[in-house]
Amino acid sequence: MPHSETPKLNFFPASSFKKCNRKEPDFASCVVEAAQTNIPQLTRPFSEVRLPSLDPLEIPSLVIGSGKATVAAEQRFHNCKIYGLDKVKVDKFEFDFDRKNLEVVGRFPEIRKLCDYELNGKILLFNIDSKGPSTIILKNMKATASFDYEEKQKRAKTFIKFISGNLTLDADLVSFRFENVFPGNQAMNENVNKVMNENWKTIFTDVNKGYEEAIGQTVRGLLNNFFSKVSFQEAFE
Repeated sequence: MPHSETPKLNFFPASSFKKCNRKEPDFASCVVEAAQTNIPQLTRPFSEVRLPSLDPLEIPSLVIGSGKATVAAEQRFHNCKIYGLDKVKVDKFEFDFDRKNLEVVGRFPEIRKLCDYELNGKILLFNIDSKGPSTIILKNMKATASFDYEEKQKRAKTFIKFISGNLTLDADLVSFRFENVFPGNQAMNENVNKVMNENWKTIFTDVNKGYEEAIGQTVRGLLNNFFSKVSFQEAFE
């Protein structure tokens, strides 16, 4: 079926969801267009294909390990809400069916991560043992990912499962706001946040690997949710 007819997966609740036929010559460009069309529609859950809302994406817990230089503290986040994922500009969404690989490049104008935090350790020159609300904002974030998958047969259909991969994050600016860093001392709270924001690049570079691993696992989980319900044939033929 030619993709120009914009065929749909029959059970999709959103009639505007787009799919592509891998046998068509412009399959690669169609997939990028489909991703750009479909992702912004995820402003509510689609339980039929196990996809949550991306506005916001809710993550119960997130653990970022200690950095190697300026952040000698494990960061524990709870009740996270991440805003801005639905505003992605998809630059690349490319399946290599021979290598069983998916490569993705996306740019986000602004990502806001609102979580309850727990910090115990040292950030820059500050010894911190505290918990409270936090907000981290990433401006003009670029995500580049490569995921490998395997194929499994079930009910005479082929399903894919993403088993490994990596993700890198870059941002033009990162800002931090941690409340209650020093309970009862608002002046010190403001000073800590001010110094962190003045040194955002140093801090972000030190902990970025942990964020990349955690977010990469989250993205892989979302892909696996979808492809556990949607077969290879339903997605690409």
